[in-house]
Amino acid sequence: MTHLRRLLCVLLLVTAAMTACTDSASADPEPGHHGRRGSQQIEPGRGVFTFDGYPPLADHPVRVWYDAPADPSTAQILIVMHGVGRNGADYRDDWHDLVDGRNVLVLAPEFSDKEYPDAEAYSLGNIIDRHGDRLPNEQWSFHVVEALFDHVVRTLGSTATDYAMFGHSAGAQFVARFVTFMPKNRARIAVAANAGWYTTLDDSVKFPYGLDGSSTREDELHAAFASNLVILLGSNDTDGEDDSLRRDDGSDQQGRNRLERGMNFYQQSQDVAARESLPFAWRLTVVPGIAHSHADMAAAAAPMLLR
Repeated sequence: MTHLRRLLCVLLLVTAAMTACTDSASADPEPGHHGRRGSQQIEPGRGVFTFDGYPPLADHPVRVWYDAPADPSTAQILIVMHGVGRNGADYRDDWHDLVDGRNVLVLAPEFSDKEYPDAEAYSLGNIIDRHGDRLPNEQWSFHVVEALFDHVVRTLGSTATDYAMFGHSAGAQFVARFVTFMPKNRARIAVAANAGWYTTLDDSVKFPYGLDGSSTREDELHAAFASNLVILLGSNDTDGEDDSLRRDDGSDQQGRNRLERGMNFYQQSQDVAARESLPFAWRLTVVPGIAHSHADMAAAAAPMLLR
């Protein structure tokens, strides 16, 4: 009987070890990634690493899903901002065919629900908390993008001095506000595609729907308006009943749907620039026949973003 107990214990230990190995292998989010899981090394192909290199938000790391060419150290850098689904891997994958054969490094940082649990923390850049109280500038999640760029350049020994930036839906909100409130950023071009609503550049409207209570005023938008921002809209993104579309008094004043809101935001911004005698380099592009599709809008944006 003692011998049988020993045999059963051995079998249980072997089974547990095999299960642990299987679980460890399946836990790797990128089975094809050649580096160790969690490594910040960027190698050719698709992979992922965890970035916590912006000290004020080091306790709130982001996973960075990437697609790297044969020699990422010489590649142009494209940063892709996901939507409300917080699905960075899907956004990166939607760009794979668009950059295939080109010397482009795609970085898709994922601001997870766990680390950035609400719209204020992600698409509003962590400028305010969920109670509407202003947070210190160094706490803004916008800074993660600039710190990530510095990290990648340093890690790769890259000579890149700028990057292209693309965001869709909630990611487009992030991009538009990033350009507005981070005027010293190093984005060579930024495309905000199909944003659901905007922070209008109006001193008389309370933040987050306008600038009142923010760190910026209309007459301080010189650098923002001079930046290379494209408001990209799908002509068919007109579903005003979309469950993911914000509907309240502040957002409804901007328009009935994403197309209207985007066109109104661009026109209002242009009017502010004219009133304040500021340069205005922003562009508006409407893509025919496209609704609220990241993949379709990425394909439309690719010729603008890639050198």
